[in-house]
Amino acid sequence: MNILNICDSEDWDIVSYQALHTAARFLKTGHNAAVLCQKKSRLYAECAKLKINARPITLGVKFGFFETEGWDIVHFYNPVALNPLALKKARASSKIFVTQLKLGSSRAFERLASLEPYIDRYIAACNSVQEEFTRVGIDQRKTFMVPPTLNTGRWESAMLIKPAMFLKRPYRVGTVSMDASFRDQELFLLMAKEVLAVQPNTNFLLVGSKSERIRDLARQLDISHKVDILWDRNDMPEVMAMLHIFAKTATREGMSLSLIEAQASGVACVIPRLRGLSDFTVNDRSGVIVEPGDVLSYTRAVLYLINNPPVCHTMSKTAFEYVHNNMSPPVVCNILLGLYEDAAG
Repeated sequence: MNILNICDSEDWDIVSYQALHTAARFLKTGHNAAVLCQKKSRLYAECAKLKINARPITLGVKFGFFETEGWDIVHFYNPVALNPLALKKARASSKIFVTQLKLGSSRAFERLASLEPYIDRYIAACNSVQEEFTRVGIDQRKTFMVPPTLNTGRWESAMLIKPAMFLKRPYRVGTVSMDASFRDQELFLLMAKEVLAVQPNTNFLLVGSKSERIRDLARQLDISHKVDILWDRNDMPEVMAMLHIFAKTATREGMSLSLIEAQASGVACVIPRLRGLSDFTVNDRSGVIVEPGDVLSYTRAVLYLINNPPVCHTMSKTAFEYVHNNMSPPVVCNILLGLYEDAAG
C-alpha cells in the first residue's frame, strides 16, 4: 500500500510521534510510506534518521497544490488546518483519514465535522475524542478508536529491572512537564513537600522546561536538596528506569506521551481524572486516579504506593502489559492497515 502521513505542526509531541512511527512500521512491513511535514521540525529530522521519505510542507501544499496521485491513503494527524479544496483534490485519487489525538476546542471538532463529505475515516486516539466526534454529529460508521502507538522496544529494558527496584528504598517519584505556565511543576513540588513531611527519605525527579523558576520554587519550599531538576532529555528510557512512581500533575485535558512512556517502563502512575489522560487507566488496577490540581489527593496516592510495594509493582505490571499489548507499532499498524484496506475495498 502507498501511505502518505501528513503532520502540519512544528511541535515534537505525541502527534508527530504517531506520524513518524506508523510510517516507520509500514516501511518495515513492505509498504511504501512517506511523511509530509514542516521542514524545520524535529519530525522532519527524525524521518531522516529512520530513512523515511520526508517531504516539506510548502505554502503551495497548504493551499492544496501537492501531488496526491499514487497514494492509496492520505492520513492527516491532528491537522492544524484543513483546506477543503485540498481534501477534495486528494479524495479524487486517495482515501482520506484523519487521526485526532488532542481534545482541543469545540470549534476544532465542529470544523472536522463540516469536512465530513471529504473524509473517509475519522480515527480517535481515545474514548474522549470518540465522544467528541459523536457530539458534533459525525457519522458513527466513519469513526474508529485506535490507541496511540509507542515504540515499546525502547522501554522494555526499564521494565526488566523493576521487580528489584520496587524492593529498594528510598523511593524515587518523578514527572515530566513542558508546561510553560509552570502550574504543573508547582503542583508536583507542593506534593513533594507534603510527601516528605511523612516519608522524609523519598527522592524526587522533575524533567522538562528549562527555567530557574522551578529551582527557585524548590528552594522556597525548602526541598531543593530532595529534588533533582533536569531539563529536556533524550535518554528518557534511562530516566524512567530510575523511577518507582510517576505522578502526572497536568491540569489540562489531553493525552500525554510521557505518561504512556512511564507505563511502558513499568513505573506505577498517579494520574489526574482528566479526559485523555485517564482514558487508558483503571483506578487501583493499572494506576491511581486522583482529582486534578488537588495536592492532598496526589500526596495520599503517592504515600499509598510507597507504603505498599507489592501493590505498586502489580499496578505497574498491569499498565505495562496494557501498553505492550495494545499500543506497540505492530498492533496499532495492523489495526490501521485493516481500516485502510476496508476503505480502499
